[in-house]
Amino acid sequence: MVSTDAYSGTTKPLRIKQDKDGTNRVRYIGEAQPGTLVTQSKWRIQKRTYSGNVINISWANGDGNFDKRYDKRKDGTYTYASD
Repeated sequence: MVSTDAYSGTTKPLRIKQDKDGTNRVRYIGEAQPGTLVTQSKWRIQKRTYSGNVINISWANGDGNFDKRYDKRKDGTYTYASD
């Protein structure tokens, strides 16, 4: 997976981490630059909830900024990102 900079249009590879629940569904997805430690505040994290076949995606602190810690993903507040 890559991240595209909205201003320059350049792309960078991302490190991806996932947590799955007991039914093997992805609950959290973290994205950061390769080499980023889970303890660094350089992640963007989404949380997935499921309702039948519908997947609801919300973001840590309501945004997709790369300023969260992946090791604290379960402690955060998740809301839908605003446009």
